Amino acid sequence: MKILFTSIAALALTGTVALAQDGSAWDGAYGGVTASSHSGDMLYDDGGAFDLDGNSVGLILGYNRSSGALVYGGELSYSDGDVEEVGNPGFLFTSFLDVKARVGYAAGNALIYGTIGATSSRWTESDESFGGHGLLYGVGVDYLVSPTIFLGGEYVIRDIESDWNTDGDTLDADLGSLSLRLGMKF
Repeated sequence: MKILFTSIAALALTGTVALAQDGSAWDGAYGGVTASSHSGDMLYDDGGAFDLDGNSVGLILGYNRSSGALVYGGELSYSDGDVEEVGNPGFLFTSFLDVKARVGYAAGNALIYGTIGATSSRWTESDESFGGHGLLYGVGVDYLVSPTIFLGGEYVIRDIESDWNTDGDTLDADLGSLSLRLGMKF
């Protein structure tokens, strides 16, 4: 019982301290670069299934507002790379365009956040180009290393669907992406 009481008291104190945090250091526009590692799986409507694996680099551009420790905003990101079907090198995701809403909590120099949004992708198969779209969601943390420069990490899951050819065939890709972020506030 004493351990339970101590734990509850510690959580209450942490909550009180957290309310005193100020997210204004994150206010305003920012931009930066990303390097990402991707893995997941692809399922075709005919039952074919493949693992996905690859890397990409990209750009981010966003804007944040704060209210106390709460930080919220939007972000646009574009990545270019090679994410292929393992065992089927003829299929290759070449780019991702994401529009994300972010809501987070400022804790000192760190911003811990969740994100949700829309994604659009391009890929090639047999020298033809195709596109797909879907939803994304994830979590991340950015850390101010100076008043204007931040480093971060983000993990998002993209659920991409497409009617990918004129025969009406469909595919569903679930792609997890771990990104390192380097950015600058303007």
